[in-house]
Amino acid sequence: MNSDVFERAMRAHECFHGLRVLPGTWPIVRVDGRGFSRLTASRFEKPFDPRFQRMMRRAADALLVDLGGVFAYTESDEISVLLARDTGLFDGSVEKLVSVSAAIASAAFTLELGSAAHFDGRLWVGASGTDVVDYFRWRQSDATRNALNGWSYWTLRKAGESMADDRE
Repeated sequence: MNSDVFERAMRAHECFHGLRVLPGTWPIVRVDGRGFSRLTASRFEKPFDPRFQRMMRRAADALLVDLGGVFAYTESDEISVLLARDTGLFDGSVEKLVSVSAAIASAAFTLELGSAAHFDGRLWVGASGTDVVDYFRWRQSDATRNALNGWSYWTLRKAGESMADDRE
């Protein structure tokens, strides 16, 4: 059997291997901590721990540098990295951008924490600068909502309130 033909036949079974970022668009890689509620439960102060924030910034820095990003934004257990339009990184392979980004964030955070931490990844693509601004406005809105909910929840818990609804 011809090894080149065999190689092509096997690669044809790789799902999404050929999916590429559309030319002229702005890709944003977003990684999100997997199982971070359990991971952070006994290790960090609630609702906001400066050590956790520092670890997230370091993971964001690693992504920004390794991916040659333009801008990084982190909130809670997620990081968004704007890549340059027509970045050409990994020849625009969505599969590679997502998997490598999750791996970089996982490795960087794990090294900071001293135990295993995992991120999953996804790719968002905007056609214009306005789309990119709207993406980060969306993430900021989500951050604001989550921060307010977290602060309220943990303030009430520390004041002795329970999670149970005691009203009749």
